[in-house]
Amino acid sequence: MIKRQNLKILKNHETSISCDGDSVSGRHPKIFLTLKDGSAECYYCGKLFVTEDTHEKYLNKARKNFKKNKKNV
Repeated sequence: MIKRQNLKILKNHETSISCDGDSVSGRHPKIFLTLKDGSAECYYCGKLFVTEDTHEKYLNKARKNFKKNKKNV
């Protein structure tokens, strides 16, 4: 499950991102990450960076699973 406070949604054209933490996850040295398959995770603070398309795919999958599980109840 994606933690919303530790999620940053990026524009679809972005391929790399920098992270130096924030007030929620804590500050750390600035690092640069390359997005592979539309996502990357900071190895210092655990912040997850995803593109809009990747996030939408995740949401659609979660919605389908929710509807499927709701019918079984």
